[in-house]
Amino acid sequence: MAHEPGPPVVNAFRPHSSGLSKLFGSLESDIMELLWSRGEMSGRDVFEALRDQGQRLSYGAVKTVLNRLVQKDVLRFTQEKNQNLYRPRLSREEFTTSAVREIVTSLVDSFGEPALAQFLDQLQAADPAQLAALAARVEAAEARKRGG
Repeated sequence: MAHEPGPPVVNAFRPHSSGLSKLFGSLESDIMELLWSRGEMSGRDVFEALRDQGQRLSYGAVKTVLNRLVQKDVLRFTQEKNQNLYRPRLSREEFTTSAVREIVTSLVDSFGEPALAQFLDQLQAADPAQLAALAARVEAAEARKRGG
């Protein structure tokens, strides 16, 4: 069964950053981590949680970033009883899978053979357990294609 792509999740890719900062700005990353760990939160709750983590931000700055994440279609926004509520559109795992799929597809579409060769070079340096897991996925994919 082929996976139907949803709306794009990658708006920028910063290969020299680490973790979520490859895909988001630092404040966006912090906000997404909060929302993935807690689920739905009000803008005020996000602001207070970031402040409790030692960040010195204005409420307006946090709201601006929350609204930017809604515009990027990474967060959903609802309003209940004069409270703006935000929640991730995808789980962390779903988001990561979609982002990696977009990046890899873009690299292969744009660069073809050099991109694939680089993936093979990375595989040669991979942990044996990772290679075994990948081999199992390849085998399962081949079995699906054969109809079994």
